[in-house]
Amino acid sequence: MKFLRSAALLLTASVLFTSCVKNTYDSPPDTSMSDPNLPVNTTLSTFSSQALGMAVGQYRTLGDTTICGVVTADDKTGNFYKQIVIQDSTSAIAIGLDKTYIYNDYPIGRRVYIKLNGLILINYKGLPIITGSVDAAGKTTGIPTTLVPNYVIKGKYPVTVTPTEVSITDLFSNSSKYYNQLIKFKNVQFDDASKGQVYAASTASGSFATSRTITDCAHTANMVMYNSAYATFQPYITPTGNGDLVCICSFYNSIQLLIRDTTDVTFTGPRCP
Repeated sequence: MKFLRSAALLLTASVLFTSCVKNTYDSPPDTSMSDPNLPVNTTLSTFSSQALGMAVGQYRTLGDTTICGVVTADDKTGNFYKQIVIQDSTSAIAIGLDKTYIYNDYPIGRRVYIKLNGLILINYKGLPIITGSVDAAGKTTGIPTTLVPNYVIKGKYPVTVTPTEVSITDLFSNSSKYYNQLIKFKNVQFDDASKGQVYAASTASGSFATSRTITDCAHTANMVMYNSAYATFQPYITPTGNGDLVCICSFYNSIQLLIRDTTDVTFTGPRCP
């Protein structure tokens, strides 16, 4: 979803894909291999499909159901904010948490069980999200910090999720199939305007996020990557080569790609002309 379009949006949309500055004194993640093996009632595709079947902005309160997935995106680098993304074998969905430093408890690779009773499923600007509440103005607020452990139960860690390989053509022909999922593109690169640039303009420029364009060698289609000005990799320079891109497929009125860290961008091969 497109995040940080303005300071007002940053303040009012707490589950958007944004970020915050982090210090270097965080606790290491819990690496427990234990798993409660809670009974799971349904798959993530059920709720993703339900959300996409609703009008944009429409939501409903969920009943006594438990879902399970593996965390594929957390807030460690600050490119995601107050949110994790989880995935199972059928689909993926974003979970809004009114909490920071989420990755200490729910890092990438953590299996989690979500007890849904009383939570909200919403079609947020076209993206399926499960969150804590929605007010009359449509503002979403994640699960309150003190209640997160009651709803989000830790499971085994680490668990590997292999990204689904797609082409740009595949993505645009059936984009909703990939919403919130960890995907991989091969033989892509930043376009001429985006290569050799900082991933995101700094907040000093008045910007809260920057879009960079990804293209394939045929230059038949382009994709937009959104990077937060608060991400730890904000000042890093985008590579000029060609290679593989791993990212979360998101949507905020249009398709966008979100990386977890620059290790998701391995553009080390020769650049396509």
